[in-house]
Order: sequence, then structure tokens, then C-alpha cells
Amino acid sequence: MTYAFTHRGVRRSDEENTLLAFQRAVELGVAHLESDVHASADGTVYLFHDETLDRITDATGKFGERTDEELAQITAGGQPLCTLDELLDAVPQARIVNLDVKDEQVIGPLAELIERRGAHQQIALASFSSARSHAVCHLLSAPIRRSPGQREIILIWLCAHLFGWVPQRLVKDFWAVQVPFKQAWLPVATRRFTKAVQRAGAQVHVWVINDEPTMRLLVDQNVDAIMSDDAELLMKVLGS
Repeated sequence: MTYAFTHRGVRRSDEENTLLAFQRAVELGVAHLESDVHASADGTVYLFHDETLDRITDATGKFGERTDEELAQITAGGQPLCTLDELLDAVPQARIVNLDVKDEQVIGPLAELIERRGAHQQIALASFSSARSHAVCHLLSAPIRRSPGQREIILIWLCAHLFGWVPQRLVKDFWAVQVPFKQAWLPVATRRFTKAVQRAGAQVHVWVINDEPTMRLLVDQNVDAIMSDDAELLMKVLGS
């Protein structure tokens, strides 16, 4: 059965990755959350996507150069910025918090937080580069869920589409392969791809899907999870 991920929470404006955005999703019944993480200059892990503050906040400049005291004065869509600790405290019912490790600066602080909280079963790691998620795992005392980066995904995709199967060794370190529905004109999350990855032992998660026809197509295709900005629509589709 396909389940839902909220992508950066439910927002009405620029309040993406804020506590309010994720609380809205949880209220809709979404138990799997997706976010991005950066570290402040003080080494605190925040839910934030961009390298700079410019796009969604009332401030400018590089996120990682700001102290916690400075970040406390900055808002996104009128909402305070949210630390990972704050999210985990506020929504303990979240089954999985899938985190995109955005840069090297957050690797150490994120590993420290996971160890301190014993959150190895609640947090999953993703990254454009598998090296970053692997670096976090290397600092942990217990295994954690992880998805592959772009280089590994390309190889997995080629095996799935050229041969109709994926060697287990390509997915043995990963719980899920997280991919877009398409990359430009190129289909990625096809039925052939989904079956091949699942036969190899990994889940298939597809992002970011905001229209009903594609959601229904992927449910019919039996993907394991769909990530969406429109959690209300996705929950409606999954419940119908």
C-alpha cells in the first residue's frame, strides 16, 4: 500500500519547513515527513532547504553563517525557523522524518543529534551525494535508513530499464530509492523501474507529485510512497 510523505510541510505561503507547516500535515494524518537540514554557525540543526535565506525569509545571506541568536529573529512566511529538535519534540507521532543532508557543515551536528536522541529508527537520510549521508552514518552507533544519491540512482535506473532487474548489491545499503517521476523529458519512476527496485529489496518513493492523475497512476503502479506539497489531496487520493 502506498503511503504519504509531506514535502516540507503544508504551507500557504513561504512557511516551508516550519513547525506550523509540519503540524498541519500531521493533523491531516500524514505520518511521514520530508525536510532538508542545514546547520547554523553554532552547530544547531535546522529544517531549511536553501543555502541562503533570501528566497523565503525576511533576511538575506548564507544560512550557515548565522548564529542561533540571529536565526531566532528571522521568519519564513511569518513563522519562526524550526530546529530538528523542536520538530521531533512537537510531533513524536511522526513515524519517519526523511532528511536531505544539504552540505558538509551539517554532517557532524546531525549525527550528534541522532545519537543524543536515539533517533536512529525515526530518521532517514537522503542526499544528492551519497557521500554526505554515508558520512553521517559513519558517525552513528547504530544503523539508519538511507536512500542513494544521484550517481547510484542513475546506475539503478539503467539496470531496471535495460535489463528489467536491479542487482541486490546496488540497493543493499538503502531502504528506499527516492526519485522524481520524470527528469526533464526522461521517465524515471516507471512501472518497470518500480518492479525491478522492489524485487531487489528496496522501496520506491516518488517526488514531488502535486496533481491527482499522477498520484493515481503511481498508486496503481504500487510505488511505496509519494512525496507531495499537497498533503490534503494526496491523503484524499490514498483514502479513496
